Amino acid sequence: MREADVRFNTYDHDFTDKPTSSCSNKFDIRSVGTHEAGHVFGLKDIAGAHDNLTMYESSIRCSTRARTLGKGDVLGLRSIY
Repeated sequence: MREADVRFNTYDHDFTDKPTSSCSNKFDIRSVGTHEAGHVFGLKDIAGAHDNLTMYESSIRCSTRARTLGKGDVLGLRSIY
């Protein structure tokens, strides 16, 4: 792969770069970006009790914890590359 595009749906969703304690319904843009980059590198969404991983099937509003990869995300990348 030489190039990939990721598009953020700003029509249906609100994003922020700095979620605060008063955040109510916004997604952290860095967390979403990291998740989408995982797809670019071949990772798939995961479900179940893995909501602490970047590749969890849905983003958690107002949370920054998906900005970095969890152990399961790293192991998934290692299995591909």
